[in-house]
Amino acid sequence: MDLILILLLALAIDLTIGEYPVAVHPTVWAGRLAGMLIKPGLRLRRNLQFVYGTILSLSLITLFSASAWLILDFLKGIDYWLFIIGGAVILKPAFCLSQQWRVAQITRAVIESKAPVPSGMKSLFETVSFNQSVTRGEVTSASIRSIAENASDFVTGPLFYYLFLGVPGAVAYRVLNTLDNMIGYRGKFEYLGKFAARLDDAASFIPARITALLLISSAAFKQWDVARAWRTMITDHGLTPGPNGGWPMAAAAGALGVKLYKTGHYELGSSFVEPPIDKITEAVSLYRLSMFTWIGVCLMALAVAAALRG
Repeated sequence: MDLILILLLALAIDLTIGEYPVAVHPTVWAGRLAGMLIKPGLRLRRNLQFVYGTILSLSLITLFSASAWLILDFLKGIDYWLFIIGGAVILKPAFCLSQQWRVAQITRAVIESKAPVPSGMKSLFETVSFNQSVTRGEVTSASIRSIAENASDFVTGPLFYYLFLGVPGAVAYRVLNTLDNMIGYRGKFEYLGKFAARLDDAASFIPARITALLLISSAAFKQWDVARAWRTMITDHGLTPGPNGGWPMAAAAGALGVKLYKTGHYELGSSFVEPPIDKITEAVSLYRLSMFTWIGVCLMALAVAAALRG
């Protein structure tokens, strides 16, 4: 029951309070610490960069996940309910549920009205100017792509590892995903971030596919075109650069019947229409149903496991 109570309380925190302030957000701490420690590695030769990046990645993952375990073990020795509250407080930053649909809704409002971007979201729009060559379709596509891919990275993935490894497992996945986003790409960090990128690919393999299936199942519940969603997922998931992100994005493209693309890189559902603005709202609806379904599955799995043990 411990894991069920922790997850329920963490979910309540997410839905009422939302994301923690930057100053006290563990994921931000991990990112900042990684940013500091990455710099010396850039001065090394390529093969040593890989070694340095491997050690750095494993060290940061271990530091944050082990810290979570030690804190919870300490709290459990003091008081059971303090342990439950502490577990929820630590678990919450490892997943991000409600913030994803709030960002999408604000994105739609900004596109429609060209209103000032909220100060907390300026970084999301810093490369977009509605007076330049970026089209509404491109911004709408980016918003839908983001909510589909982040469903895997920010919800399904962390909670998948929470099922098997508890709070430390969710924390470890979130730190790994943060490292991948920082250094897991070609160019400047190619060798330094190669280990983190490959490990994230492996860790996200199952969650990405679960997310895609959840999106298709939710489309079926809404009586949308399930065959189209399935067909697009199967045919287009490999068009994106990584091995995982294309699965939920292609499923979303098929479920919504829109083309999702990154100009000059890839198109998912290329035969579909350019995504109109109202498709953001439909994507949010699909995301909500999918992720709450996943949380329900997690709670049922934890309940069954508790019953078998007890």
